[in-house]
Amino acid sequence: MIKTLQELLKEKIAVGIIGKTHGLNGELKLHPLTNVPEIIESLTEILLYNERNKVFHMAKITDMRLGNGVYLIKIQGIETVEEAKKLSGSKIYIDKSELPEVKNDEYYFYEIINSIVLDENGNVLGKVDEIIQTGSNDVLVLNKDKENEMLIPVIKEYIRNLDKTNKKIIVKVPEWLE
Repeated sequence: MIKTLQELLKEKIAVGIIGKTHGLNGELKLHPLTNVPEIIESLTEILLYNERNKVFHMAKITDMRLGNGVYLIKIQGIETVEEAKKLSGSKIYIDKSELPEVKNDEYYFYEIINSIVLDENGNVLGKVDEIIQTGSNDVLVLNKDKENEMLIPVIKEYIRNLDKTNKKIIVKVPEWLE
């Protein structure tokens, strides 16, 4: 039975994207979609999916090194620039179960993107469209590109309850938004 794209990727998460080729021997640049280097550095057997071409590819990373802020990888069976170019633009997916465990008060972005956000009185403020990393704390972007866009800092003062399982976040509305 043929599975739909949604079924194939249901328990998977994109952790990187293949960029341009590097050198003449089929090496590729890997741009992480995570800020946890251990996730990228532990990759061996991977699922690649190119959204543009609608092509899946199972691959094995045989070599990886860091160079100028990007990972340079070698994939088994890819020996030329022409072969490598075919993989450019593909996202690297792993099973969610392969991600390192996080503490109760920690989260992966995919766990809270599209969460419904309510104020302390139960009024719906919107949904999480994006998360901005500022360095000191993350910021939830609600209702991006709409008139009622809101930015909520992810700090104890404003996040009252973050329910990853039910994708529901209760917040104290910041005073500058009242």
